[in-house]
Amino acid sequence: MKKYGFTLAEVLLTLAIIGVVAALTIPAVVTKVTKDQYVTGLKKAYNTLKAVEREAIQEHGPMENWTWPTNVTTTFERYFLPHFDILKNCGATEETGCFAEEITYLDGSPSGNFTRASNYRIVTSDGMAWVYFGTNSTTPMYRRGIFYVDVNGLKGSNKIGRDIFIFDVFPSNLGIKPWGSYDNDGTTPIPASWIVSSCSTSSDGEYCAAKVLAEGKMDY
Repeated sequence: MKKYGFTLAEVLLTLAIIGVVAALTIPAVVTKVTKDQYVTGLKKAYNTLKAVEREAIQEHGPMENWTWPTNVTTTFERYFLPHFDILKNCGATEETGCFAEEITYLDGSPSGNFTRASNYRIVTSDGMAWVYFGTNSTTPMYRRGIFYVDVNGLKGSNKIGRDIFIFDVFPSNLGIKPWGSYDNDGTTPIPASWIVSSCSTSSDGEYCAAKVLAEGKMDY
């Protein structure tokens, strides 16, 4: 009885087809998995911030009664720092290793250098990198501080709206909210159209924290 096998041409054709299918599908799968990791990281970061907020309120009372020095070091060290699980503390210095030195917007344009003394930078034990800087506003309800968090630390892509997200600190019952929830005044909701526009690969990605947390996905 004769036994039939595949010819070399048939094997090569099969391998070529498999290679084409893999080339078409694997990048999409990798992108989906990476985005899911960013979403999970953002949710964890937000939970961390809300836990820090709760503990700070327990220690110092309601946020509307806090004093808000313009000195970023005083504000952060007084209210927030004690409630983070710190791996590395670069403080408000130019020390490197706590946050990416250069980050970009979602569209790839440069956002700026965050390794400077006007920003307080830490790395938490889960590997997330954080930046806090205060604002000069003294108007009631207006935001008093801003957090940037890189949910995968210094690994990249170091891009706002992907692995870097922004949060406002409001001295009211709003407390810490994802950027894209309210305008600077702490009372005016950000229009949905602005959020959609911001979360585009041709835009800045600054409002994406609110979008991703609300929808539980990264569809841009």
